[in-house]
Amino acid sequence: MTALAFETTLPEALTRADDLPSLPTVALEVLQITQDENSTIDELAACISRDPALAAKILKLSNSSLFNVGQEIRTLQRATMVLGLKTVKLMSLSFSLVGSIPREGNARGFDFREYWHRSLVRSVAARSMARFVHSQLSDEAFLCGLLAHFGRLALSGVMTEEYEKLAAECNGWPSAEDELRAFGFRSSDLCATMLKEWNVPEMIYMGTGYCDRPDELPVGTGEDTVALVGLLQLAALAEGVICGGDHKGDALEELNRRMKEEHEKTEGEVEAFMLGLGSGIHETADMLSIQLPQGVSYEEILSEAKQQMVNVSLGTVAALQKTAQERDHLAAEKEKFRSQAVTDSLTGLPNRAAFDEFLEMQVQDRLENKVPLCLGVIMVDIDHFKGFNDTHGHAAGDAVLKMVGEVLSERTRKGDLAARYGGEEFVIVAPRTNPYQLNAMAERLREGLEKQSLCFEGKDLQVTASFGGACIADVQKPSDGRALVKLADSLLYRAKENGRNRCETYRKSTFPGRS
Repeated sequence: MTALAFETTLPEALTRADDLPSLPTVALEVLQITQDENSTIDELAACISRDPALAAKILKLSNSSLFNVGQEIRTLQRATMVLGLKTVKLMSLSFSLVGSIPREGNARGFDFREYWHRSLVRSVAARSMARFVHSQLSDEAFLCGLLAHFGRLALSGVMTEEYEKLAAECNGWPSAEDELRAFGFRSSDLCATMLKEWNVPEMIYMGTGYCDRPDELPVGTGEDTVALVGLLQLAALAEGVICGGDHKGDALEELNRRMKEEHEKTEGEVEAFMLGLGSGIHETADMLSIQLPQGVSYEEILSEAKQQMVNVSLGTVAALQKTAQERDHLAAEKEKFRSQAVTDSLTGLPNRAAFDEFLEMQVQDRLENKVPLCLGVIMVDIDHFKGFNDTHGHAAGDAVLKMVGEVLSERTRKGDLAARYGGEEFVIVAPRTNPYQLNAMAERLREGLEKQSLCFEGKDLQVTASFGGACIADVQKPSDGRALVKLADSLLYRAKENGRNRCETYRKSTFPGRS
């Protein structure tokens, strides 16, 4: 079976670490019962009742406004009959999986109070969002929301020093982008992998694993799973509005945009939805015996987020005015750039001068701004190119160069640059990548060339190429661009030495020897 995207990013040693959490006994029993087609409601109720704390939470949840069944529920059997087997199963999993996590304190640089506040906001927002847009996936959304940050807890246990250092750099709460930049994977990747190994329902681990990477969902993924991932992304934005600090306004603006485009909801409806989350968050916190931050007013939080949106708009106006003042200078610079011969006449790709300019711009951008992910370079060399010229003539060599240029141009992502470096060498610049993505990109390009057949004067020519790639997150000086090309070129040489028609990529995001 093909590995899922969240599995392939994780180092194998991490998935086998002794310090990873194990599946709680009651959660294991719940899973076994609900996966047995012959199991009964009474068996599930009996299983839950053996854990009095879990049973109390299920009954309390059944009578909360989150479900609002209109009648008091006093027994687990009644809760299961009224709420349904699926709901009780997922809620039991929700509470049993997180039951042993400390409610507050700080250990190994991990803030448990912040963890619980964000987890509660995400879970209630996910369930409420499902109901807001008339989705039948509210229970799945609640469980995925409650587990949204579970991977952070696990990661802080197995990579204690590394995660504590990253948390300190990110004001105590690294984003998924911060984790990807530092480690080459996200904590949600670890969470989803653990859930899959625990035989949690597929939709749950798929939703958890692809919430941060929806574009990588496998072809043929079920409609419900795709819809669940969309709900979880919206819930993450709602969490960003409530817990996002200086970025509340950005989260609210994006939430308004997506709700309008995807669900035809107005800003007023979104505001009412956000204000309505407070009661559900407090109820769920009470059920789980969690102390929420004192003095949290969701009306004030939403007002602050809206003010941040206004400030961003004002800042945009000021930036436009500044841009207008610099227009003449920028126009002159652009004209200078255009005046150069920036296109390779044979392949139609940008040439070496265009590549040098583009790479320099990317390096300068990272020196001046905080740019997420890594800057990557892939060097490409056509295998045995001299043989095409010697055997079939220079016209055949030109045809090969054109074909390679077309394949690289068609298969590079939007925002990346594929250029002819010189002779039979090409180069790709990926401004937003990580070691895993860069390797996958190189392999995709290699396979694309290998499968492409070139017909020249009635003969089928087989073309392959060798690839060497590297990416870095720690751009510190202007010369780092040249150093990155040199590193990628050394890996290209290794690919050729190891048999050609292969990819060799650097699996770290910092230069060798640089701490």
